[in-house]
Parts: sequence; structure tokens; C-alpha cells
Amino acid sequence: MQTFPFLKSCHICKLKKIERPVLGLAFFISSVTLSAQTIPQRLDSFFNSVCNHRQMNGNILVAENGKVVYEKSFGFADIKNKRVNNDSSVFTLASVSKTLTATAILQLKEKGKLQLDDAVIKYFPDFPYAGISIRHLLSHTSGLPEFEIFREQMSKNPDKVFTNKDLMPSLQIWKKPLHFAPGEKWEYANTNFCLLALLVEKLSKMTFQKYMEKFIFIPAKMNKTYFQADTSKKSDKNNTINYEYPWLFSSEMQPVDSQPKFRERLVSLSGFVGNGNIMTTARDLLNFDAALYNNRLLKYTTLQEAFVPAKLNNGQNTNASIGIGKASYGLGWFIFDDTSKGKIVWHTGGVPGGLSIFIRNISRRQTIICFDNEFNKSLYRNGINAMNILNHQPIAAGKKSLIQDYGMALVNKGSDFAFCRLLQLKSDSAHYYLSEDDMNDLGLQLLYAGNSANHKELSLEVLKLNTLLFPNSFNTYD
Repeated sequence: MQTFPFLKSCHICKLKKIERPVLGLAFFISSVTLSAQTIPQRLDSFFNSVCNHRQMNGNILVAENGKVVYEKSFGFADIKNKRVNNDSSVFTLASVSKTLTATAILQLKEKGKLQLDDAVIKYFPDFPYAGISIRHLLSHTSGLPEFEIFREQMSKNPDKVFTNKDLMPSLQIWKKPLHFAPGEKWEYANTNFCLLALLVEKLSKMTFQKYMEKFIFIPAKMNKTYFQADTSKKSDKNNTINYEYPWLFSSEMQPVDSQPKFRERLVSLSGFVGNGNIMTTARDLLNFDAALYNNRLLKYTTLQEAFVPAKLNNGQNTNASIGIGKASYGLGWFIFDDTSKGKIVWHTGGVPGGLSIFIRNISRRQTIICFDNEFNKSLYRNGINAMNILNHQPIAAGKKSLIQDYGMALVNKGSDFAFCRLLQLKSDSAHYYLSEDDMNDLGLQLLYAGNSANHKELSLEVLKLNTLLFPNSFNTYD
């Protein structure tokens, strides 16, 4: 890659560094040696670097054999009021909640309330797809659609908050074929786990929330965990606010609930449970982890069944790779194909402004928990790197798109300064990457959403530059 040495002394490229508080102390369980860094020291060096490159705003917890190896908080829980994240901060679990929902279903299996290969229609006679089993729901092999089944209803009633009870009627209204025959493919769909929550309610004769509290939260000592809709927790001083940049040229993050583009996710589709909407802390999630290891929630044999890759109709394992390593999917858990460091199961979660990852090396009883409330896309890779450090493996650098920095510089400092900044970041290939699609999006956002007097000229500058950076792509010439 071409480098530009003059940039080191180019005065127009010296942007003001964004300050972020780095809080907390590493917790050591191994002795510090003078000859080399300990594991906690390596973890601290790595996450401090990640924070300095603005790729972390949240909490990280690393444990081995049930003991905390490293725990630290980064950045703000509330930017406006300068309230910092700490070890009691409450984050959204998002789709990591699916591991808890799967646990509830497997508990009911242990109690003889269901069999995994039972057809869903056995419990819900009005369910319109006779070939789908409980196992298909747990393994995302059902062929059911995602939340597009509500789109037409949302357009007619934009203020309605949909809940699990709307799911069955909406599937009947939808009346379209499945995306594929049950068991034919793997395709992630929140609908699967919303149906599982309905099944928990049907068989337990309790609300899903009450069941989770009685049979999972309390036995696992998850004392600070609750459902997002619990209004009594709204004023909890430990709650974190989720942030994202409104546009690729924005210089300040804004709370996601103030941004119209997220309204569908945060309002219309906010009433579901089973797929997400659980709030927790890193320590509470570690308590859930311990309850699984100690078989307080499920028998050992039942839990091992959850960690077996689901088989498709053709006998092959599900292909559930989502960009952080080749993986299959079991019953509510992703499973890495690579077992060189041990058998590793995990789940990710994401909502507007919030990300989470929960990684468990069940061969070595190692646990990684990461939360972020600024939607830093490198969070998943950061979690994998923490597991690599724990096992004395090399880390893979998590890179960040440079477009946000370029867009901010363009709007605030002009095209010459921004171009210099782009070249500077492009040369730092260890931390940044240049995306044709992001450049295209920036140009279009400036054209249609820019509010500066010269936003059209800036838009054309970006789109023109994209043709020079990617001359062989037809898309840049549109």
C-alpha cells in the first residue's frame, strides 16, 4: 500500500483527539513477572489500544475457571451528563438473550413438557406451517420470515407496538410461503425465538417474563437483570444510553431514541421477548455462565445437546458463519468449527447503538463478556481477540472504517483537509480500512441529508473521489 510520509508533519492533519475516560482496574489472579507481560497485562494493553482508537465504549470481563481475570469499563454511559461506564453498568443483551430462551425451552424438555422434534402445530393449532418443529425454531432452520411480516401493518398503524401475541395472527395474515423448506438451510430469524417464548408461556402457564425470573434469573443469581419494558427500572442510575452517529458526516453521536431512522426497531418492534430485550450487567451474565457450568439450570447431558451443530436435511452441519470465524449453530448457540483452542460456543447481539458478545470455551472453562453502547462494530472481533490472548494465541487486528472520520473532516474543515485526513488514515492499515460502499453512502447522505450551504458540492466531491479510489467499479459511476 502506498504511504505518504509528508503527512506526519502536515499541520492540517492534526485533528483534535476525542477524549474518553478509561476506568477500572485490572483484576489479577496470576503473579506478575518481570520478564513478560501477564495475561491481564496483555488484555489491558490490547483494550486500552482499542479504546484509544475509538473502537470500544463499554465493559469487558474475562474469566477463567469461574474467577475474573480482567475487568474494565471504558467511556460514557451517558455522554451528555458525563456519566461514565462502571462495573455496575446495565447494557442490553440483545440477541444474547436467545441463549437464555433456549435454556428455558430445554428446561421444559427436561420436565417432560415437550420433545424437540414435536411439531409447533401440536401446541398452536392455528400455526400455518405444519412442517416446522421446535428444533427448527431453536436452530434457525425453520424457513420462517423475519419481522417483515409486520411491515404492512406498521405502515397502516405506525404507533402500534407489536408484541409476541401479534405473531401468530400476523403469520396467518402474511400467507406467504416459507423462505425454504424446514431443515433445508440455516437463516437467522428473530421470529423463531419469539415463537419459543410463546411456547414457554403455553406450557408453563406463566408469562415469559415471570418464567425467566423464577427459573433462570433467580437460580442463576442474576439480581440486576430485567426486561427492558420494566418501567420500574427506567430511572436506574446504572442504565446505559445507546448512541450512534446520525450520519456518516456527523461529528457528534446522538442517542438512538432521538433518531427517526431507528423508530421502527425501537418503537414498533420493541415489544417482543424471547429474541432479546433483556438488560443485564457483565457480572450477572458471568453468574449465568457459572449456573450453566454448575448445572443449576440444566443437566450436563442436556446442555451438551445444545452445543451439537444442528444437521440440515442433507446431513450437513448448519453453516452459521457471520464474519468472525467459521461456525455452525446448535440449540440457541453458535459453535466455532475450529477446536484448536477447545470447543467454543458463543452468541452475539445487536440493537441500534448497542452490541454484545458472550463467548464460552467450554473445554477450558474460559468466558469472555463484552458490551458496547456506541455500536462499535469491532466489538465482536475484540471479544475473539480476548479469547486468543487468554490462550496465548496471536490477535487479529479489528479495523474500523475511516469514512466517519473523513466525513467529519470534510464538513468541518473542507475538502483539502479531509483528503489529507483520508490519506493519513488509509496509510494506517492496521486500524482502518477504506470502503467503497461507505464512501458511496457518505456522498448520498451529504446530498440528501446534509444541511450545510455547500452540502451538494461536498457530496459531489465524495462521489468524484470514489471514482478515483475505485476506478474499476461500475457502482461508483452511478
